Amino acid sequence: MAVECDLTIGFATSGNSQGFLGGGWASSEDRFTWGIGAESHLLLPPMNGADEYILTLDVIPFVHSPKLPGQRLIVSVNDTVVGSTELSRPSLLGYRFPGSLARQSDRMVVTLQHPDAARPADFAGSADTRQLAVAVLEANVYRITGLARSAVTRLPPGLMLGAANERNRSDDDLAEWARMRTGLTIPQLALQFESLGENCEFGLFQRRCDAEPLGLLRFSSTFMRNLIRGIDNGFDGLGDPEEIEPRLEGESRKEYMIHENKYGLVYHTFVYEGQRSVWLLREQESARLKFLRRKFMEELELGDKIFVYKFSPGTTQEEILPLQMALNRYGEVTLLWVVPAERDRPAGTVEVVMPGLLKGYIDRFAPDDNAHDFSFDGWLRLCANACVLARLQRPRADDDTDADSDTTGQASTEGGNAC
Repeated sequence: MAVECDLTIGFATSGNSQGFLGGGWASSEDRFTWGIGAESHLLLPPMNGADEYILTLDVIPFVHSPKLPGQRLIVSVNDTVVGSTELSRPSLLGYRFPGSLARQSDRMVVTLQHPDAARPADFAGSADTRQLAVAVLEANVYRITGLARSAVTRLPPGLMLGAANERNRSDDDLAEWARMRTGLTIPQLALQFESLGENCEFGLFQRRCDAEPLGLLRFSSTFMRNLIRGIDNGFDGLGDPEEIEPRLEGESRKEYMIHENKYGLVYHTFVYEGQRSVWLLREQESARLKFLRRKFMEELELGDKIFVYKFSPGTTQEEILPLQMALNRYGEVTLLWVVPAERDRPAGTVEVVMPGLLKGYIDRFAPDDNAHDFSFDGWLRLCANACVLARLQRPRADDDTDADSDTTGQASTEGGNAC
C-alpha cells in the first residue's frame, strides 16, 4: 500500500481555500474558515488512478457548555455519505472512500453537513449572529494505491482473531499460550511493539514483560494532533534546549516533569528536587530526545515494529485514520489501534480494518491516575493476536509459505522472530 497526498487546502486567510469553496462558508480568518448554516461544500478537481482515497479535516467545533456540548459532522462525497462524527474538541479526522466514487463526475463535491450550527449571540457575551458549526484549518486528500497487488491485502477487512476460552489462566499458562501462538517468548513479543504515547500504560506493560525498549513516546503523553504534526514533520527540532521546560511537580516528594513545548510532550524524569540542577537536566534531556527522535524515525522507515495507539475514553476510526496516514508516509507501517471491548468483540480480539491498520479490543484501560493498574492479560492477548495478523499481512522476505500460522491461533514455534 502506498500513500501520497494529492491535495492540501489551507483555510487561513493566507491559504488557498478560495479556489475550492462552494456555499456555506464565512469569510476566512487568520487560522481557519467557519462552516456556517446547515451545510458547507468543497468543490475539488477530478481525481484518478487510486484504489481508495482518504480525506482528512482539521477542525474546531463551535461548542458552548452546557447548552451546546458538541457538533455533529456528516461528510459526503458526490452525495454518498462517507462518515459521521460527533465533535466536542479540536480534532483531526479522516474519511475513507473508494476511488470509483471520486470518478463519478468531472469534479468531486464534498458536503459537510452540520445540523447543530448555532449563533454565538444566543449565548452570553457575544454579538456574532452567524450560524457557526465547525472551523476548518486544513483539508488533505490522500491517494491510496497498490491495494490490489500488495501482499498486505491477503487479509480481508473485518477478519478477526480472538482469544476465546482463555480466561482464568495462570500467568505461566498465558505465557505458554502466547508462545505457542507467536513463536516468541514474552520479552520477544513485547519488543515487537512501539508505543505512540497517550500515557505510560503500554510502556509499563512492556516492563512487566521484562522488555525495556528505548522509545520516544514510551513514557510520554501528548495530544493526537501534536503527535500527527510531529510525525509529519519528522519531529524536526525536537530536543532544542529552549523548548524543554523541567517543572517540579508533586506534593511531598517533588519530581521534575519535562514539558516539551514544540510538540507538547510531557513525561517523568524520576529525578527529584535537589538531585540535579535544572540546567544539567535540560541538557541531558535535550541529548536524550535527539537520540530517541533519530531512533523513532529509523523504526518508521524500517516498518518492522507494530505501533500502538490507545486513548482511555476510546478513539473513533475518523480520528485514527490521520495517524495512519502520517505513519505510512514513511513506508508500510502497521498500527494497532486499541479500544474498549464490545459485546460482539470480546477482550483480546484483534480485527483487520484495512491494510496496515489493526483494531484491538481490551477488557479495560488503566485508571487515569494510576497507569500501573493495567490489564496484563488483556495486553498480552492483544499483542499475541496482533503479532499473528501483522505477520500474515506483511510476510517477511524469507517466508516461503503462510503455512506457519493461521487464524485459528496456532503459530509456528520455529525461530525467534515470528512477527
